[in-house]
Amino acid sequence: MKNRKPIRNSLLIIPALLMLLFGACKHDDLEIAKPNENFRLAADFIKNNYDLTLFSAAVEKSGMAETLRGKGPFTLLAPSNTAFNEIGISKASDFDKMNPDSLKALVRCHILNQQLLFSQVPVNGVDIRYRTLAETQVYATLASYAPNNSAYPANNLYFNGSSVTRKDVTIANGIIHVLNKVMKVTPNSTVRDWLAKRPQYSIFVSGLKKFGFWERLSGAGPFTVFAPQNSVFEAQNITEASIAALDPATHSGERLFGSYILHNKHFFISDYNVFYIINNESAYNGQLDNDSWYFIISTERNFFTAAVTYSAHLQTALDYPYDTYPAAGSTTPALTDNLTDNGLVHDMQGLLLLPEQALKH
Repeated sequence: MKNRKPIRNSLLIIPALLMLLFGACKHDDLEIAKPNENFRLAADFIKNNYDLTLFSAAVEKSGMAETLRGKGPFTLLAPSNTAFNEIGISKASDFDKMNPDSLKALVRCHILNQQLLFSQVPVNGVDIRYRTLAETQVYATLASYAPNNSAYPANNLYFNGSSVTRKDVTIANGIIHVLNKVMKVTPNSTVRDWLAKRPQYSIFVSGLKKFGFWERLSGAGPFTVFAPQNSVFEAQNITEASIAALDPATHSGERLFGSYILHNKHFFISDYNVFYIINNESAYNGQLDNDSWYFIISTERNFFTAAVTYSAHLQTALDYPYDTYPAAGSTTPALTDNLTDNGLVHDMQGLLLLPEQALKH
């Protein structure tokens, strides 16, 4: 009797060992990474995504669809439908009005021929450059946190000033980041070229010419220019004729028109939001060239849309006592961040200074 007890215990142990063995095999099988057959190629993914149908139409009409069905890897910086709506494109047929070469360049400017994950963009990096299929450069900026506030990162990622609203969307041949704005790039062009081709800025251009700033804008730069449209000047009864009648001997051109130009600065509107996050700067202060006055600009980022708007004004000094002038800015992000080879142009919906406020004393 005593000899049989150990045998029964051994027999009971065998099934338990078998269960552990099969359990271990099953566990090992679950650990094996299997390819996800649901991942689609870039062109097919955007075609079947309800928020990217306009970008998909642009890809198809530009002849880039087959490229995006290739091996890759690609990174698509894909503007949402709302982003296209904001620049006047509401349906696929609207792309038919564009020059085919311009449309192809627009699409290619939104594609990198590498996979760029959110985690690969340098933390608090500003204007990190990557190459696009159009052979242009795209500027990536990631504002995470100030050094003394690293526990609560903002992680605001921008490409050419456009906010990323969805990041790291995995596709079979790369990655997609969804943008809230269409990136506007004009290669082989200067700030001066950009303004000259747009008649809605002709009064502003006449002022730049009158006070000697126009030729400078074809130089190396970089320049960041804030440009009011004709309607803004006309609302204050300012015309090309009235500007032509101004006397540089009695009016400060540096304050009246030079204040719209930041020299040796390459700032997207989002950069001011970035400075706020990483440097705790509530506003940017830039002194006017050859003048004691300051250009002050601050931004606000919409929590829901990630749109960044700005407000700017002139100030006679940084510290009290000083005089300040009414603010101008833009509540239309689609009109800002126009990138050229030597700088940026931002639409400004207001005037920094009126002629009577720029009189020399």
